[in-house]
Amino acid sequence: MASIARRLIPIADRVLVKKLVAKTQTAGGVFLPDSNLPKMNEAEVIAVGPGAKDADGKLIPMEVAVNDKVLLPEYGATLVKLDDDEYHLLRASDILAKFAN
Repeated sequence: MASIARRLIPIADRVLVKKLVAKTQTAGGVFLPDSNLPKMNEAEVIAVGPGAKDADGKLIPMEVAVNDKVLLPEYGATLVKLDDDEYHLLRASDILAKFAN
C-alpha cells in the first residue's frame, strides 16, 4: 500500500482511504453469504493531502493521518481503482469520525 501512497498524492484537504473488508464468518463459525454481509463504512487512511488553507492563507492541519481507522459516510467519496484494488478519495471534512487507537 505504501507504493499507492507514492503514486497517488491527495491535494489540499483530501484523504485517500481503503475500505475495510467485512468478516465473512461469524464467531460461531457460520459463513455469511455476500447478501448478508454488513455494509462496511470503516476504512484505513492510506494518504492525506497537506490540508486546506484558511482566508489568511494559513495551512489548516489535517485531523487524520496515515494508518488511522475512520468512519465514512455511505455516499460521497470518489471511487479510485488502482491495479486490482479499490480506494476512495474524499475531503477530510466528510469523514464522520476517527477510531481511537
